[in-house]
Amino acid sequence: MAHGAPASEIDLQPLRTILEDRYNPENYQDSLELIVQACQEAQHLYGYVPKAATEAIAEHLGVSTNRIFGLLTFYADFLTDEPGEHTMLLCHGTACYVGGSQKLVDHLDLRYDVTSGKTTRDGTLTVQIVNGCLGVCDLAPVAQLDHHDYCGHLTVESFEGLMETLRSESKAATGEDSDETD
Repeated sequence: MAHGAPASEIDLQPLRTILEDRYNPENYQDSLELIVQACQEAQHLYGYVPKAATEAIAEHLGVSTNRIFGLLTFYADFLTDEPGEHTMLLCHGTACYVGGSQKLVDHLDLRYDVTSGKTTRDGTLTVQIVNGCLGVCDLAPVAQLDHHDYCGHLTVESFEGLMETLRSESKAATGEDSDETD
């Protein structure tokens, strides 16, 4: 996956090839049923579903881009903006909410000006607040990082430590010095 490929660098040919090979609807109803899968292909290729990809999918399936954006904004798993270097799913289900996830949501908004589906200004982290459940309630409140690691029993302090670790790793990898809160 070309994680977070900038919109200006999007090569639609791989997507068009996949669409031509795998997505050949026989009628309009078939087209509607293929939209989600086609968007998943785009997100897998680019790390998000860029506008150019939605246009290519719409053209190939014979549906409107409005229909596609309607589905993209309905399902929380789709990103329509270029993601950050890291992704976080912050659980806001019942156990996590009772355990204090709202404090974490508020902290993200107040300290980093980040709400669900948005990315920190320095591009380090894209956050999705999951109103369902991540399935690890014994770790509540919990966040999943980069689709692999779970960080549990989070407090505002431990959450801030996690954010600083991500930012430090990002700066070390790029050799940059950024300060999100200045």
